[in-house]
Amino acid sequence: MSPASHRRIAAVLALGGAAALGALGVATARHRVHTHRLRRSLRARGPPDGRFDPESVADLPPPARRYLRHAIAPRRPLARSVALELTGSFRGEGQTDWSPIAARQVLSPGRGFVWEARLSLAPGVWLSGADWYADGRGGQRFALLGLLPVVRASGPAVSRSAAGRLLGESVFLPAALLPGSGAEWDAVDDRRARVALSVDDLTTTLTLVVAESGALRRVEFDRPWAEGGTRPFRVAVDREQTVAGFTVPATIRAGWGRAGDYREFYRVDVSHVVFR
Repeated sequence: MSPASHRRIAAVLALGGAAALGALGVATARHRVHTHRLRRSLRARGPPDGRFDPESVADLPPPARRYLRHAIAPRRPLARSVALELTGSFRGEGQTDWSPIAARQVLSPGRGFVWEARLSLAPGVWLSGADWYADGRGGQRFALLGLLPVVRASGPAVSRSAAGRLLGESVFLPAALLPGSGAEWDAVDDRRARVALSVDDLTTTLTLVVAESGALRRVEFDRPWAEGGTRPFRVAVDREQTVAGFTVPATIRAGWGRAGDYREFYRVDVSHVVFR
């Protein structure tokens, strides 16, 4: 093959590579626009849904009553959404090493969430993307170096798993666990209570473990699995924080399974909280 032929082939390959990168760039830009629009749509508009009256939970099981009176200050306006910033570590299925992660999230119980994250794999190497749920549909999209897609997931099972995540994370907006918001409470014992929450066509029952002070210690529930069915899911609350009249988790650890088969995969500190 002549030098001229080599040059022509190299030029074609370079053009093809540039076109591929351009297409990836367009897809990434579209995804960012999608998550930006979703984030904006989930930020509540209009006035809060009233104010918290501690007497409104007087008839609930003792752990539920203690928790809600601990988590919401009297007369506090009942916010509709919460924005979070998180830092910590994550490990994927089958991995043993933990990787640093930074994320931001908007959560509107009963409506949806968007969780945008950047996961550091090695110096100069990262994954970035988002999980989301809104309008009855959920999905995931993550790209290597913010450009090369490596995770794309959607469909009914993914949507149900995302809806289960939304319900499980309702503890970041305690107003969502009030009877006036549709929450249905049931007693377990003096430290635990169950609460049934719904979004779209999914109803999930969370078991909350509550200290004598009302502080939240743990959340357990059967969460829909992205590959179908359900699996036990547990969130441990190591530390709380009070922001604008709401007391919510500040340090959490989350994992799938229970007892001997429990596998923790997510450890984060909540560094910034804004209620709307």
